[in-house]
Amino acid sequence: MKIAKSKTAVSLIALFLMLTIAVSIIAVLPINAQAVQATNISHIYVAASPPVIGLNQGVLLFVWTEDMPPDIGEQSGAVSSPSGRAGWYGITLTVTKPDDTSETIALSYTDSIGGTYYSYTPTDVGTYSFYADFPGAWKNTSASFGMFGPVPATDTWYTPATSPVAEFTVQDEAIQPWVESPLPSGSWTRPISDASRDWYVLLGDYLGGAANVYPAGVGGATTKYSYGVGPESAHILWTKPLYQGGLMDAYYENIGYATSHYQGISFSPIIMGGKIYYSYPNTGHSTQGYLCVDLYSGETLYYANASFTPSFGQVYNYESPNQHGGYSYLWQTGIAGFFGGGTPVTITQEIVQIPQAVLDKAGQLPRQTGPVQTVNLTATPVSMGTVWEMLDGYTGQHVCYIANVSSSGTAVYGKDGSILRYNTVNLGGTNYLQVWNSSHGTMPSSQTGTGAWQWRPMGGTFGGSDAYLGGVAYNYVHDGRDFFSLNVSIPSLLGPRNARVNQTASIRVVREDEYIIFGTTGMNDASGIAPCWMMALSLEPGQEGTKLWEATFTPPYAEVWSAGFFGAGMTMTGVYPEDEVILFYDNIQLIRLGYDMKTGTKLWESEPEGQMNYYGMITNYYQGLLLAAGWSGEVIAYNITTGVKEWVYTASNVGFESPYGNYPINFVGIADGKIYTLTGEHSITQPMWRGPNLRCINATDGTEVWSMLNFGANGGASLTGTYVWLAEGKIVGINFMDNQIYCIGKGNSATSVTASPKVSVHGTSVMIEGTVTDQTSTGRRNTNDLLDWTLKGTPAISDEDMSAWMEYKFQQQGFPADAKGVEVVLTVLDPNSNFYEIGRTTSDVTGAFGYSFEPEVPGTYQITATFEGSRSYGSSFATTYLTVDEAPAATAEPTPPPASMTDTYVLGLGIGAIVAIIAVGLLLFLLLRKR
Repeated sequence: MKIAKSKTAVSLIALFLMLTIAVSIIAVLPINAQAVQATNISHIYVAASPPVIGLNQGVLLFVWTEDMPPDIGEQSGAVSSPSGRAGWYGITLTVTKPDDTSETIALSYTDSIGGTYYSYTPTDVGTYSFYADFPGAWKNTSASFGMFGPVPATDTWYTPATSPVAEFTVQDEAIQPWVESPLPSGSWTRPISDASRDWYVLLGDYLGGAANVYPAGVGGATTKYSYGVGPESAHILWTKPLYQGGLMDAYYENIGYATSHYQGISFSPIIMGGKIYYSYPNTGHSTQGYLCVDLYSGETLYYANASFTPSFGQVYNYESPNQHGGYSYLWQTGIAGFFGGGTPVTITQEIVQIPQAVLDKAGQLPRQTGPVQTVNLTATPVSMGTVWEMLDGYTGQHVCYIANVSSSGTAVYGKDGSILRYNTVNLGGTNYLQVWNSSHGTMPSSQTGTGAWQWRPMGGTFGGSDAYLGGVAYNYVHDGRDFFSLNVSIPSLLGPRNARVNQTASIRVVREDEYIIFGTTGMNDASGIAPCWMMALSLEPGQEGTKLWEATFTPPYAEVWSAGFFGAGMTMTGVYPEDEVILFYDNIQLIRLGYDMKTGTKLWESEPEGQMNYYGMITNYYQGLLLAAGWSGEVIAYNITTGVKEWVYTASNVGFESPYGNYPINFVGIADGKIYTLTGEHSITQPMWRGPNLRCINATDGTEVWSMLNFGANGGASLTGTYVWLAEGKIVGINFMDNQIYCIGKGNSATSVTASPKVSVHGTSVMIEGTVTDQTSTGRRNTNDLLDWTLKGTPAISDEDMSAWMEYKFQQQGFPADAKGVEVVLTVLDPNSNFYEIGRTTSDVTGAFGYSFEPEVPGTYQITATFEGSRSYGSSFATTYLTVDEAPAATAEPTPPPASMTDTYVLGLGIGAIVAIIAVGLLLFLLLRKR
């Protein structure tokens, strides 16, 4: 029979699914009735996007059915399906080209609402037509309780159907995509609009835990990795006191306040979404709660007076047919023991609610076994094992708890941001690989229906039925025993049996959904040989636990294998599957060795490194390079497959400052082709030795990009305690020289320009003058969290002189009188609308510049001064105007009129008479004297 459609029900389903589909509703019958035989008249539809496309551009052909495919056991695992959800098989798509030839395409299994699509690339110009065929299907469902009440067991035949024909047009001219906005040249702040898609390359949180590695997973990867960019100059954005620091007073001369030691000052933040979360040092010996600080300004946003500091951050990308996008969370993992009962657990809720569910099979959502259980923990203490607390990453507010967390094992940050723990257990003599997953269990709304597509860690029933939890609340406790996404049997992990030492393999590498590598280190010394053994198992969906390969080989010989106070001796550095190399080092012999991962063949052996590396040989990896560092003060970049030294960087001593020869060196972070390093020592001695010890190194050739006065590491012989971190294109960390937090990153600039005189005469010069200044609105903060001064309006300084300038501004070093400013490009738009460059000049240490220019023709000129930006600042420009007038015409010398004859006679007589008078007078004078 034909099942009548309810327009009201269709509207509700559309609301819940946010999809414009029609749904056939099967009549509601008593839940225990015998299976009902039914026939459903099917309908299928198609559409193209975009409807007009260019030749050889892809067009999406969408197909969907009127009816949602009912679940016949796919979700519970009773019936297998490619997605683990209900769907339709066998739908085909027929496409007819402009020349009337056709092709039929078999489509993939649909999603659980009956939809699928195909990306089609047309090769001819003209009109294409297409339609879909649904072959029909039996769907036999069991009795259940649905969104609108009880649903009986039903055997339904969904009839075949053919869609109406649709068309799309192909033209010669390509359809132009959205024009992406350019990346900023200067600083930026969150949030970044989703419309600016290409800006994602700038973003890189530091979440702690297992998140900051590349490639995603564990083992054989770049650690301390930032997925965004890194600063390319020493430009400081702001400083902020962490605790009392710097020199004490004249009584102690050059000795400073305490810095880092076994229970001293430290800085291990979470940097997420433009915010910094770190422990608040309420005394010089302890911490209390944590601060949330704005990354871009250094301003304190709030203080959480808690008994803990978040352990790590998470950005979880949830994707389902009904919900899309990410959430940020903070996790506190230090809670353990009993709820209630006087244990030191910081749980504010006296009454909690616990979902009742059981996990039948790893990877599926747990089956609900009853309503939410309400427990008064004061009256009825409940054992909860290891408990984690989830906090909102934006507000810091409590979201929920997870009890009985499987916190042991190898930590992996999932591709979707899930917190994963890979572990092996032996049950009844069989080894199992288990994966605990923070995003599984009862975090979605429910196991069945659309509730399985709703992310609801703190409850809420909107959009689903049979919810694990009730309405939104702050007192939910999930059971972590339901959170396993994988539990599969695997081969034995026992390494080769031998007379030296029998070893059990541990996890060396994880690549989610690809493979996992187990291995033993082996041993080879005077007492005998224990072979090194590797085994790789598949993690591909459906193939989990399948053996891919294994290898057994003899490890390198050493007098000592991982013994001694400093861990001296031979040890395995890591397994690097992308390069198929296993690395060892021996910090007695001071050598490194590379072996083929699958054959055990020795590939290379290094020359001995500096002897100070006995106290610590540090390793990282980046783009095929083994990066080796340590107390010898060198970074050596080895080709990981050949052992060839690609480059060596030396942190040379300045004067007599470092007592270790060179400056010991450790890795802070790696991002977009740059390596950042620090210097430190076991416990920082006083007076502190000085040097340009925060460094940025070009990963390609080992040249120094910049370095600056800093001391930000400690932590034992291996320099493991680095307190400077890379995130969001910035370096954030403590400088023990003054115990302040420094934020280093790119700033903005401003350019001004004027010309004098404003009105000149053609043929004369004019003077173009202006300034280029730093526009960073932050600077040095004081203990009241107020800005003592800002960088805004200070001179823009060259990248080459930036370190000295910042040391002068923030660390009381000498004024760099010979520092240069930045290059300014001067262009004009002349009266004839010609645009051209007239010259370039460089601003001085005050930010000012000047340039003399002689305009070529009369008229009004637009003059533009442009600072094109640098590694320290974004670009800026300014314009001014001047007028050049025509020069006045030159005035001719006047010609005197000719003299008349009368004037000539008179003039001649006058002169003669005067001469005669003078002569007579002279004669009379002489005669009188003789008398």
